[in-house]
Amino acid sequence: MLSKLAYRNAKRSLKDYLVYLITITISFSLILAFSLVSNSDAVTSLSFGMDSFKNVLTFVNCVIVFVVCFLINYTTKFMFEKRSKELGMYMLLGIKKTKIAKMFVTENIILGFLALILSIPCGFIFSQFISLVIVKILGIPEVIFISFNAVSIGSLAICFLVIYTLVLFNLLCKIRKMTIHHFLYLEKQNEKKMFQSNRKRNLIFLFSLVLGAACLIVWHSRFQESAFSQTETLTVLIFSMIGLIASIYGISATISDMILSWILKNPKLKYQKDHLFVARTFASKARTMSFTFGTLSMLILISVLSLNFSGLNKAGYHSSIELEAPYDVTLFDDKESFDEYIEVIAQDYTINETIAYDIYKDPANQIQPLYSYFNDFDSLITLSDYNRLRKLRNMESVSLSEDEYLIVTSSQKKYLVDDNDHLEHIQLSNGFSLHLKGIDTESFWNRLNSEEEFVMVVPDRCIEGLEISESHLIVDTAEETTNDLKEKINHDMAHHLCKTDEDGDVYCQYYRVMVRGTVIEEQNTMTAMLASICLYIAFILTSAVGTILAIQSLSDAAKYKYRYMTLRRLGVNDSSLYRTIRKQLGILFSIPVAYPVICCFFMMTSVNHMYQFVLESKWTYLLYFAGSLAVFLLIYGIYWITTYIGFKRNINEES
Repeated sequence: MLSKLAYRNAKRSLKDYLVYLITITISFSLILAFSLVSNSDAVTSLSFGMDSFKNVLTFVNCVIVFVVCFLINYTTKFMFEKRSKELGMYMLLGIKKTKIAKMFVTENIILGFLALILSIPCGFIFSQFISLVIVKILGIPEVIFISFNAVSIGSLAICFLVIYTLVLFNLLCKIRKMTIHHFLYLEKQNEKKMFQSNRKRNLIFLFSLVLGAACLIVWHSRFQESAFSQTETLTVLIFSMIGLIASIYGISATISDMILSWILKNPKLKYQKDHLFVARTFASKARTMSFTFGTLSMLILISVLSLNFSGLNKAGYHSSIELEAPYDVTLFDDKESFDEYIEVIAQDYTINETIAYDIYKDPANQIQPLYSYFNDFDSLITLSDYNRLRKLRNMESVSLSEDEYLIVTSSQKKYLVDDNDHLEHIQLSNGFSLHLKGIDTESFWNRLNSEEEFVMVVPDRCIEGLEISESHLIVDTAEETTNDLKEKINHDMAHHLCKTDEDGDVYCQYYRVMVRGTVIEEQNTMTAMLASICLYIAFILTSAVGTILAIQSLSDAAKYKYRYMTLRRLGVNDSSLYRTIRKQLGILFSIPVAYPVICCFFMMTSVNHMYQFVLESKWTYLLYFAGSLAVFLLIYGIYWITTYIGFKRNINEES
């Protein structure tokens, strides 16, 4: 009999909590889809960097499992509280508590297994879409078909078992402590304000606001050029993020109650239109969901941040490649070995042009002390070599007078030499006096010089008597290079790239060679990983927030149907009633969103100090912030619309 009852109740729960079932089905589907993709040999062989995709995904899945566990635990607890009176009646009829617990657990397992079964075909379909996204980002023409594998199905089953074991064990512990009185009156327990004292509430709000502002200021300070490279930056960012999360909880726990109290104390505002009804309806949420609002706000912050980082990383794609490898092959070694390198490359590629240039040492050491004491000399390149490099990149040549010089550096390091009177006039160690013409960041790339981040361009005559620091070779090929060329050079030129020290240990300096195709594959891989995983995280977190708010609202619609029936009897027409519902749901869905979005905006403004050098302009991040916010609101809005439709249906159903 109890099994039939459990089955009937599961069917009823399926109707009442359809949004919840859809969300956990999609969550399990995405877990399976990404597992299928990461375990697919066809995908991991697309790029040498795709092997790390599985490791990154393992960490992300741990976070996702935690979120899904929170969602299922919250919903299960909510369902239990709503049905506590029914379960108490079973005890009054003589049914043992253990059998009631078994029945309720069975109901949840039935719903869980239904979601698990539905997630397998859905996950398979999702995996094909994910593979299409990855293939498109990697620029590969063929389509990759993702097949089922036992490892992915097993991983999904383990996730399912872990989540439901934790959730149902927690529920059983709670049921054991329940009495008939607890069952019968659990749903009707008096709602208690989280803060009994308005003064205490206001102090917590003020403290949280100050804490949030302070954390955002600290966060901003670590993205300044002078601080970002410091070793303690990561630690400071972590602590500022922890403080910001505490601020989010504090503000979310107090702001709704503060607004509600302000409205109820303002007669003109309270009695205007439907404000009193909406305020009183929202009162239970404001006073009993304070901690939940904080958790939802934190999930929203992470969701919007994930979308923004995905967009910014994709936006900086081309700039990153130009900064790392603007030429097909870049290397530095002894000049005598250059012909061997060219021969190895020429075996598989057509060589259009080669450029060999030298970097010279200037012991006068006038720029290098400004940022580091790693070396005791400055790096110089002749104007003729510099213009040859620019020409190969289709850049205009620069001109210098006999007594002028140019500083070439990255956009990130430019601030170190800007407006420095000491550099306006310099004298090289060989006696040449020069004055600064300007600072060039346009043509800088990381391998221009392996030793320094600043290179001085000087007239050719000014390197007279200076020692050569490094010899570089640039190779321009007719065909697009790939990572295979990098591996071939490493193998065939190992006798130059690998050395044996005094202890007999062999160490290889493969970093001396940079192939553009390798960098492109790395950037493609990183972009594909970040884009897919960030969307994955954002969708799961946003769906979890939407589901929790939806089941709360739909439950209230059924529980307080009489309130809306009373409004109808008082003469309120349907259009006005529906407008009130939209306002009510709009407030509920807006409370967890406002503060995280504001925080995210200021955080991304700070992060932009690092990304603006690889973006089209320093304002480009605003477009990506707006786009990320639009994607979030689209998903979030779907849940709001679904909730609104379900809410109307519940209050219109015949009693």
